[in-house]
Amino acid sequence: MRLAIGAALPVLLAACATSGRVRPSEPSPAGLAAPAPVSDATPRGASDGEPSSAAPGEERPAPGDAGPHAPDAYDELSARLAARAATMLGHRAAFTLGVERFQADCSGFVAWVYQAEGIPLRRLWTRAAPDERSAVAATYFAARSWGVVFGGGGEWPRPGDLVFFRDTYDRNRDGRFDDPFTHVGIVEGIDEGGTVTFLHRGSRGVARGAMTLARPSERRDEEGRELNSILRRGKAPADGSNLAGRLFMGYARFDPARFPADDIAWR
Repeated sequence: MRLAIGAALPVLLAACATSGRVRPSEPSPAGLAAPAPVSDATPRGASDGEPSSAAPGEERPAPGDAGPHAPDAYDELSARLAARAATMLGHRAAFTLGVERFQADCSGFVAWVYQAEGIPLRRLWTRAAPDERSAVAATYFAARSWGVVFGGGGEWPRPGDLVFFRDTYDRNRDGRFDDPFTHVGIVEGIDEGGTVTFLHRGSRGVARGAMTLARPSERRDEEGRELNSILRRGKAPADGSNLAGRLFMGYARFDPARFPADDIAWR
């Protein structure tokens, strides 16, 4: 089974521009902790809080299966989000929707896709984390408030879900790779081998990336197919620490049924 079709193409990532941040003059809220990175194997199950650990021997869904779930409002929205994101492959300029303009970076791309499908992500940023400097982090906190965040246990992502990465660049410029929430993309699908394809705004515009958590340090498989895209520029380290599988933080999914009723509408 394959949820979406598309060969993963190698891409070098540019740092997500800090111009996409929410409130650049304010410090990050002290009480909001980042999820622990997941770097071992298969994605683990969804939860309303931080990613949880999988129990040894836990039964997992087959690769390419998003896991059994009752039909819900997200099914149709999921497909639209992934399809909308794919229409922008190769796009390098800023994103516009009517009179609204979105930054030409990873968070601007995600916000444009979600806004185009009726989810005002930028407004959710300011409601969930009004003092957050990083738009990528604000996206995570918004999803935690009005959806689920997950990163391991028994559920695979569905098309349209968000995927978060850390350490794709030295955001705080301290000379160390110790920065959470540096990049975000939109899941496009999962193949039978467990490789997740995602769409993101990298250094060469919107591109398709690949991530295989079962083989996080390998760039390609024995037949030359991409397993993990490069998400950090510079000399390739021998340990593969610049690859998507090693830099993965978690997934997130918005639940329209949980949106604030006063001024958040979706279609």
